[in-house]
Amino acid sequence: MTELRTEEEIKADIALHWGTWDICEELSVKETLTEEEQINLDRNKDHIQRMLKVDWFIKGCTAEELEKFKKYE
Repeated sequence: MTELRTEEEIKADIALHWGTWDICEELSVKETLTEEEQINLDRNKDHIQRMLKVDWFIKGCTAEELEKFKKYE
């Protein structure tokens, strides 16, 4: 079943995913990660990767947003 979303809902959902991206950015620049940090990074990267397979998410992102998200693909 296809989930119908309004343009506003899509934009709001994409905006929420910047928190996930920020975590990836913060952790990916560290020279070493604790086990907990690595788990957190992997979990957030996985979430971005899953969202990049969702049609409404991809279509709702700008080209610049997609480029940034794809950094963690």
